[in-house]
Amino acid sequence: MASAEFLKTIYECSLSGREQDSPVVLLYSDPTFPDRTEELLAGRDEVLLQQLTEAISRLSSCNASKIVICCMTIHYLVPRLPAKLQADIWSMLDVIAENIKTDRKHLLICSEGTRRLKLFENHPRWELLREHLIMPGDEDQMRIHRELIYPIKTDPNLAPSVSLLDTMLEKYGVDSFVAGCSEIHVLTKYLLAHKNGKTYRYIDPLTIIAQRMSENCDDSRKRCSAV
Repeated sequence: MASAEFLKTIYECSLSGREQDSPVVLLYSDPTFPDRTEELLAGRDEVLLQQLTEAISRLSSCNASKIVICCMTIHYLVPRLPAKLQADIWSMLDVIAENIKTDRKHLLICSEGTRRLKLFENHPRWELLREHLIMPGDEDQMRIHRELIYPIKTDPNLAPSVSLLDTMLEKYGVDSFVAGCSEIHVLTKYLLAHKNGKTYRYIDPLTIIAQRMSENCDDSRKRCSAV
């Protein structure tokens, strides 16, 4: 659902002009990938790594200029990919680090896997991020994983996820959050469409990437891919 919504966002950002000037996008959607949090936390990462390598290789063979992996947790394996494949990846972690707002605090909304694998803490710009990211407590983190993120994968009714998000923002005394999981891109799009008089502040890397693709991929020979 996240990669499909991301594809939609790309064209929503780029279709203000001629349709023919929009980016060429190759969507490689493979739901057979095992649950990333379960596999990585259990130390069963070889199957994931092999499947990820094959997917990125296929997109690279189609001459993709940039590859976006629509799963934050599996970014844990990116450093183990062949160097050539790593060079093609547009990292969501990097995008968040580059766009963090330093004038406020942001609640990190991410999977249990991303949190426990310390993806943000191990990022080269962690010293900057740590000053502006609020990490939920263990119990709240598990609620975010099970009750906020995972229902988005299967349930089109996002109202319960919005309610829990509101609860968490109020509890931690912030008015902004970081979409540290690709499923949260679906939620940010929902918030944008159902404002109900409320304004949400957030840093959503997939929205930022989609906006940049619409600005930079005006050459029809370029191919920007999502997996």
